[in-house]
Amino acid sequence: MSMISYPLRVFFDCSTAHLSDASSSYLNVHADQGDELVAATPYGWFIWVGEGDRDNFPADLVGITEYARRLGAEYILFDRDAPEDEALARFLGRADALPGSRRARPGGE
Repeated sequence: MSMISYPLRVFFDCSTAHLSDASSSYLNVHADQGDELVAATPYGWFIWVGEGDRDNFPADLVGITEYARRLGAEYILFDRDAPEDEALARFLGRADALPGSRRARPGGE
């Protein structure tokens, strides 16, 4: 059996319980504008964790992206059904709520 040679990318599967409301809003705005490498999903977001400028990121999002890079991830999939990680802060009530992505936000269309 021959192996096909192509690049595989690693992503960190992260619960939306680790995102503050500020980070959820930030991800929504940037997914809607297409300004950053952020894509909204029905249950969260998919983002690139490159070495770019993070000065405008909320503090908790900076911490999560740095943690994901230390783990060797190039991307993060924020998903409401992903497992929580004991190394990251948990925002109360976030695990049981919809993640706040554009499609899941109450009142959002």
